[in-house]
Amino acid sequence: MTLRRVALREAARLTASGHHHTLPKREGERLYLEVDGHWCPTREPKEGPDDQGYREAKAVLAFSGHEVAEVSKERHDMLHKILPAQITDSEAFGSIFTEVYRQARGEQAAEVIVLAEGARWIWNRVEDLLPHAVQILDFSPVNAYLWDAAKIIYGEGSAFVTPGVKERESFLLADKVQQVITHLQAFLDLRPTLAPILHYFAQNQARMRYGSYRQKGYFIGSGAIESAGKQLAAGRIKGPGMRWNVTEVNALLKLRCVFLEQSWQAYWKMQGPLAA
Repeated sequence: MTLRRVALREAARLTASGHHHTLPKREGERLYLEVDGHWCPTREPKEGPDDQGYREAKAVLAFSGHEVAEVSKERHDMLHKILPAQITDSEAFGSIFTEVYRQARGEQAAEVIVLAEGARWIWNRVEDLLPHAVQILDFSPVNAYLWDAAKIIYGEGSAFVTPGVKERESFLLADKVQQVITHLQAFLDLRPTLAPILHYFAQNQARMRYGSYRQKGYFIGSGAIESAGKQLAAGRIKGPGMRWNVTEVNALLKLRCVFLEQSWQAYWKMQGPLAA
């Protein structure tokens, strides 16, 4: 209970302090905004038979292309980043998204790239708030859909699955998403369960110009926000038997975000003079 009181108190102080983390200013920078949702177990009343009590914490990660350090071919670290997350509706999240864009000096950036999965609430907010941004659909779930589609078309365990996926991948990486859509349409009558996958590709094809993105040096995967989500939710909030009040889990998310974006020390340095 003491830890709970301290956490809630510090989250309230953090909010009241107006503490805001910013990115270093650099000329001609390329600003990335990655958006995702992470499910948190709550004590909220269930809204239907399929409701397991989970509520989505919406998160946005901002970082500059100049501030990415390559640790290995598979791993990159952000030297500076901004990361807020909160359980809220998509309308209220728009205000959070706009504030992060401001903190990250988005208006001064040479380019703004938004990376996310296919959730409509994300792209609706992006189109409303940052219509000039480059929109990129995260390649990882797209690739997963290619595997799902190949298994539906050829059958689970078929020798045609892997080469079929590889061929479709090569199309996507050459800006030939329409050929992938045409391929799926050809099998739709025989395999009607392809319909949701076909809809996903058709709805997002303008965000799937992966060949052009890679030529310009853009990232095409949102692994950074997914990793942050694991540290926010899976690493602390989804412990065995844990169920949270939304107010309290939002307070914990605020503290976790300050820690993960590495502005924790800056916040406490600011508290020292106030305590004195």
